[in-house]
Amino acid sequence: MYCRQLPSLFAASLLTLSLAAQAQEETHPAVITNDGIGFSRMADGEVIAYDLVDAYDNHGTAMADCSAHQVDLKGASWCFSSADNAASFAAATDADGDNHYLPFGGGHCSLGLAFNNLSARGDPRTAVRVGDLLVLNGNFDVRARFLADTEQNVSNALSNYASGLASGALVP
Repeated sequence: MYCRQLPSLFAASLLTLSLAAQAQEETHPAVITNDGIGFSRMADGEVIAYDLVDAYDNHGTAMADCSAHQVDLKGASWCFSSADNAASFAAATDADGDNHYLPFGGGHCSLGLAFNNLSARGDPRTAVRVGDLLVLNGNFDVRARFLADTEQNVSNALSNYASGLASGALVP
């Protein structure tokens, strides 16, 4: 009986290895943007930017004004609702370009990262601060699932994001 199953098991194993190899060959941006704007989403063909300082400090979802308050960092433009928030962001940027306000995982969906989905996009409206990390998820239902096991999901997401960067699956 087991011998008859071996060919189908072998074929399934080859398919799994082939799909895994294809997934490893794909690359995705380390920082997600919409038309170069970080911490944004698309709605009806337009980019809507949000203030990530407001999200981090106040747990808010203030819309940003890119024409008035914008700072470029890590290949993206980050927009703010006020000059004070833009200044806070700029002041928090160190010489290496690190900034605690930046969304964890470059704006990828944190639950997606926890399950090693390196292409899942986060929605700024789902932003929630977990410790020192500003995490995004694809939608509010996904955020609820992420927060149901926050510690394990953060641990997995951190590990998978670092592995994605190290392997070249996530590129600047």
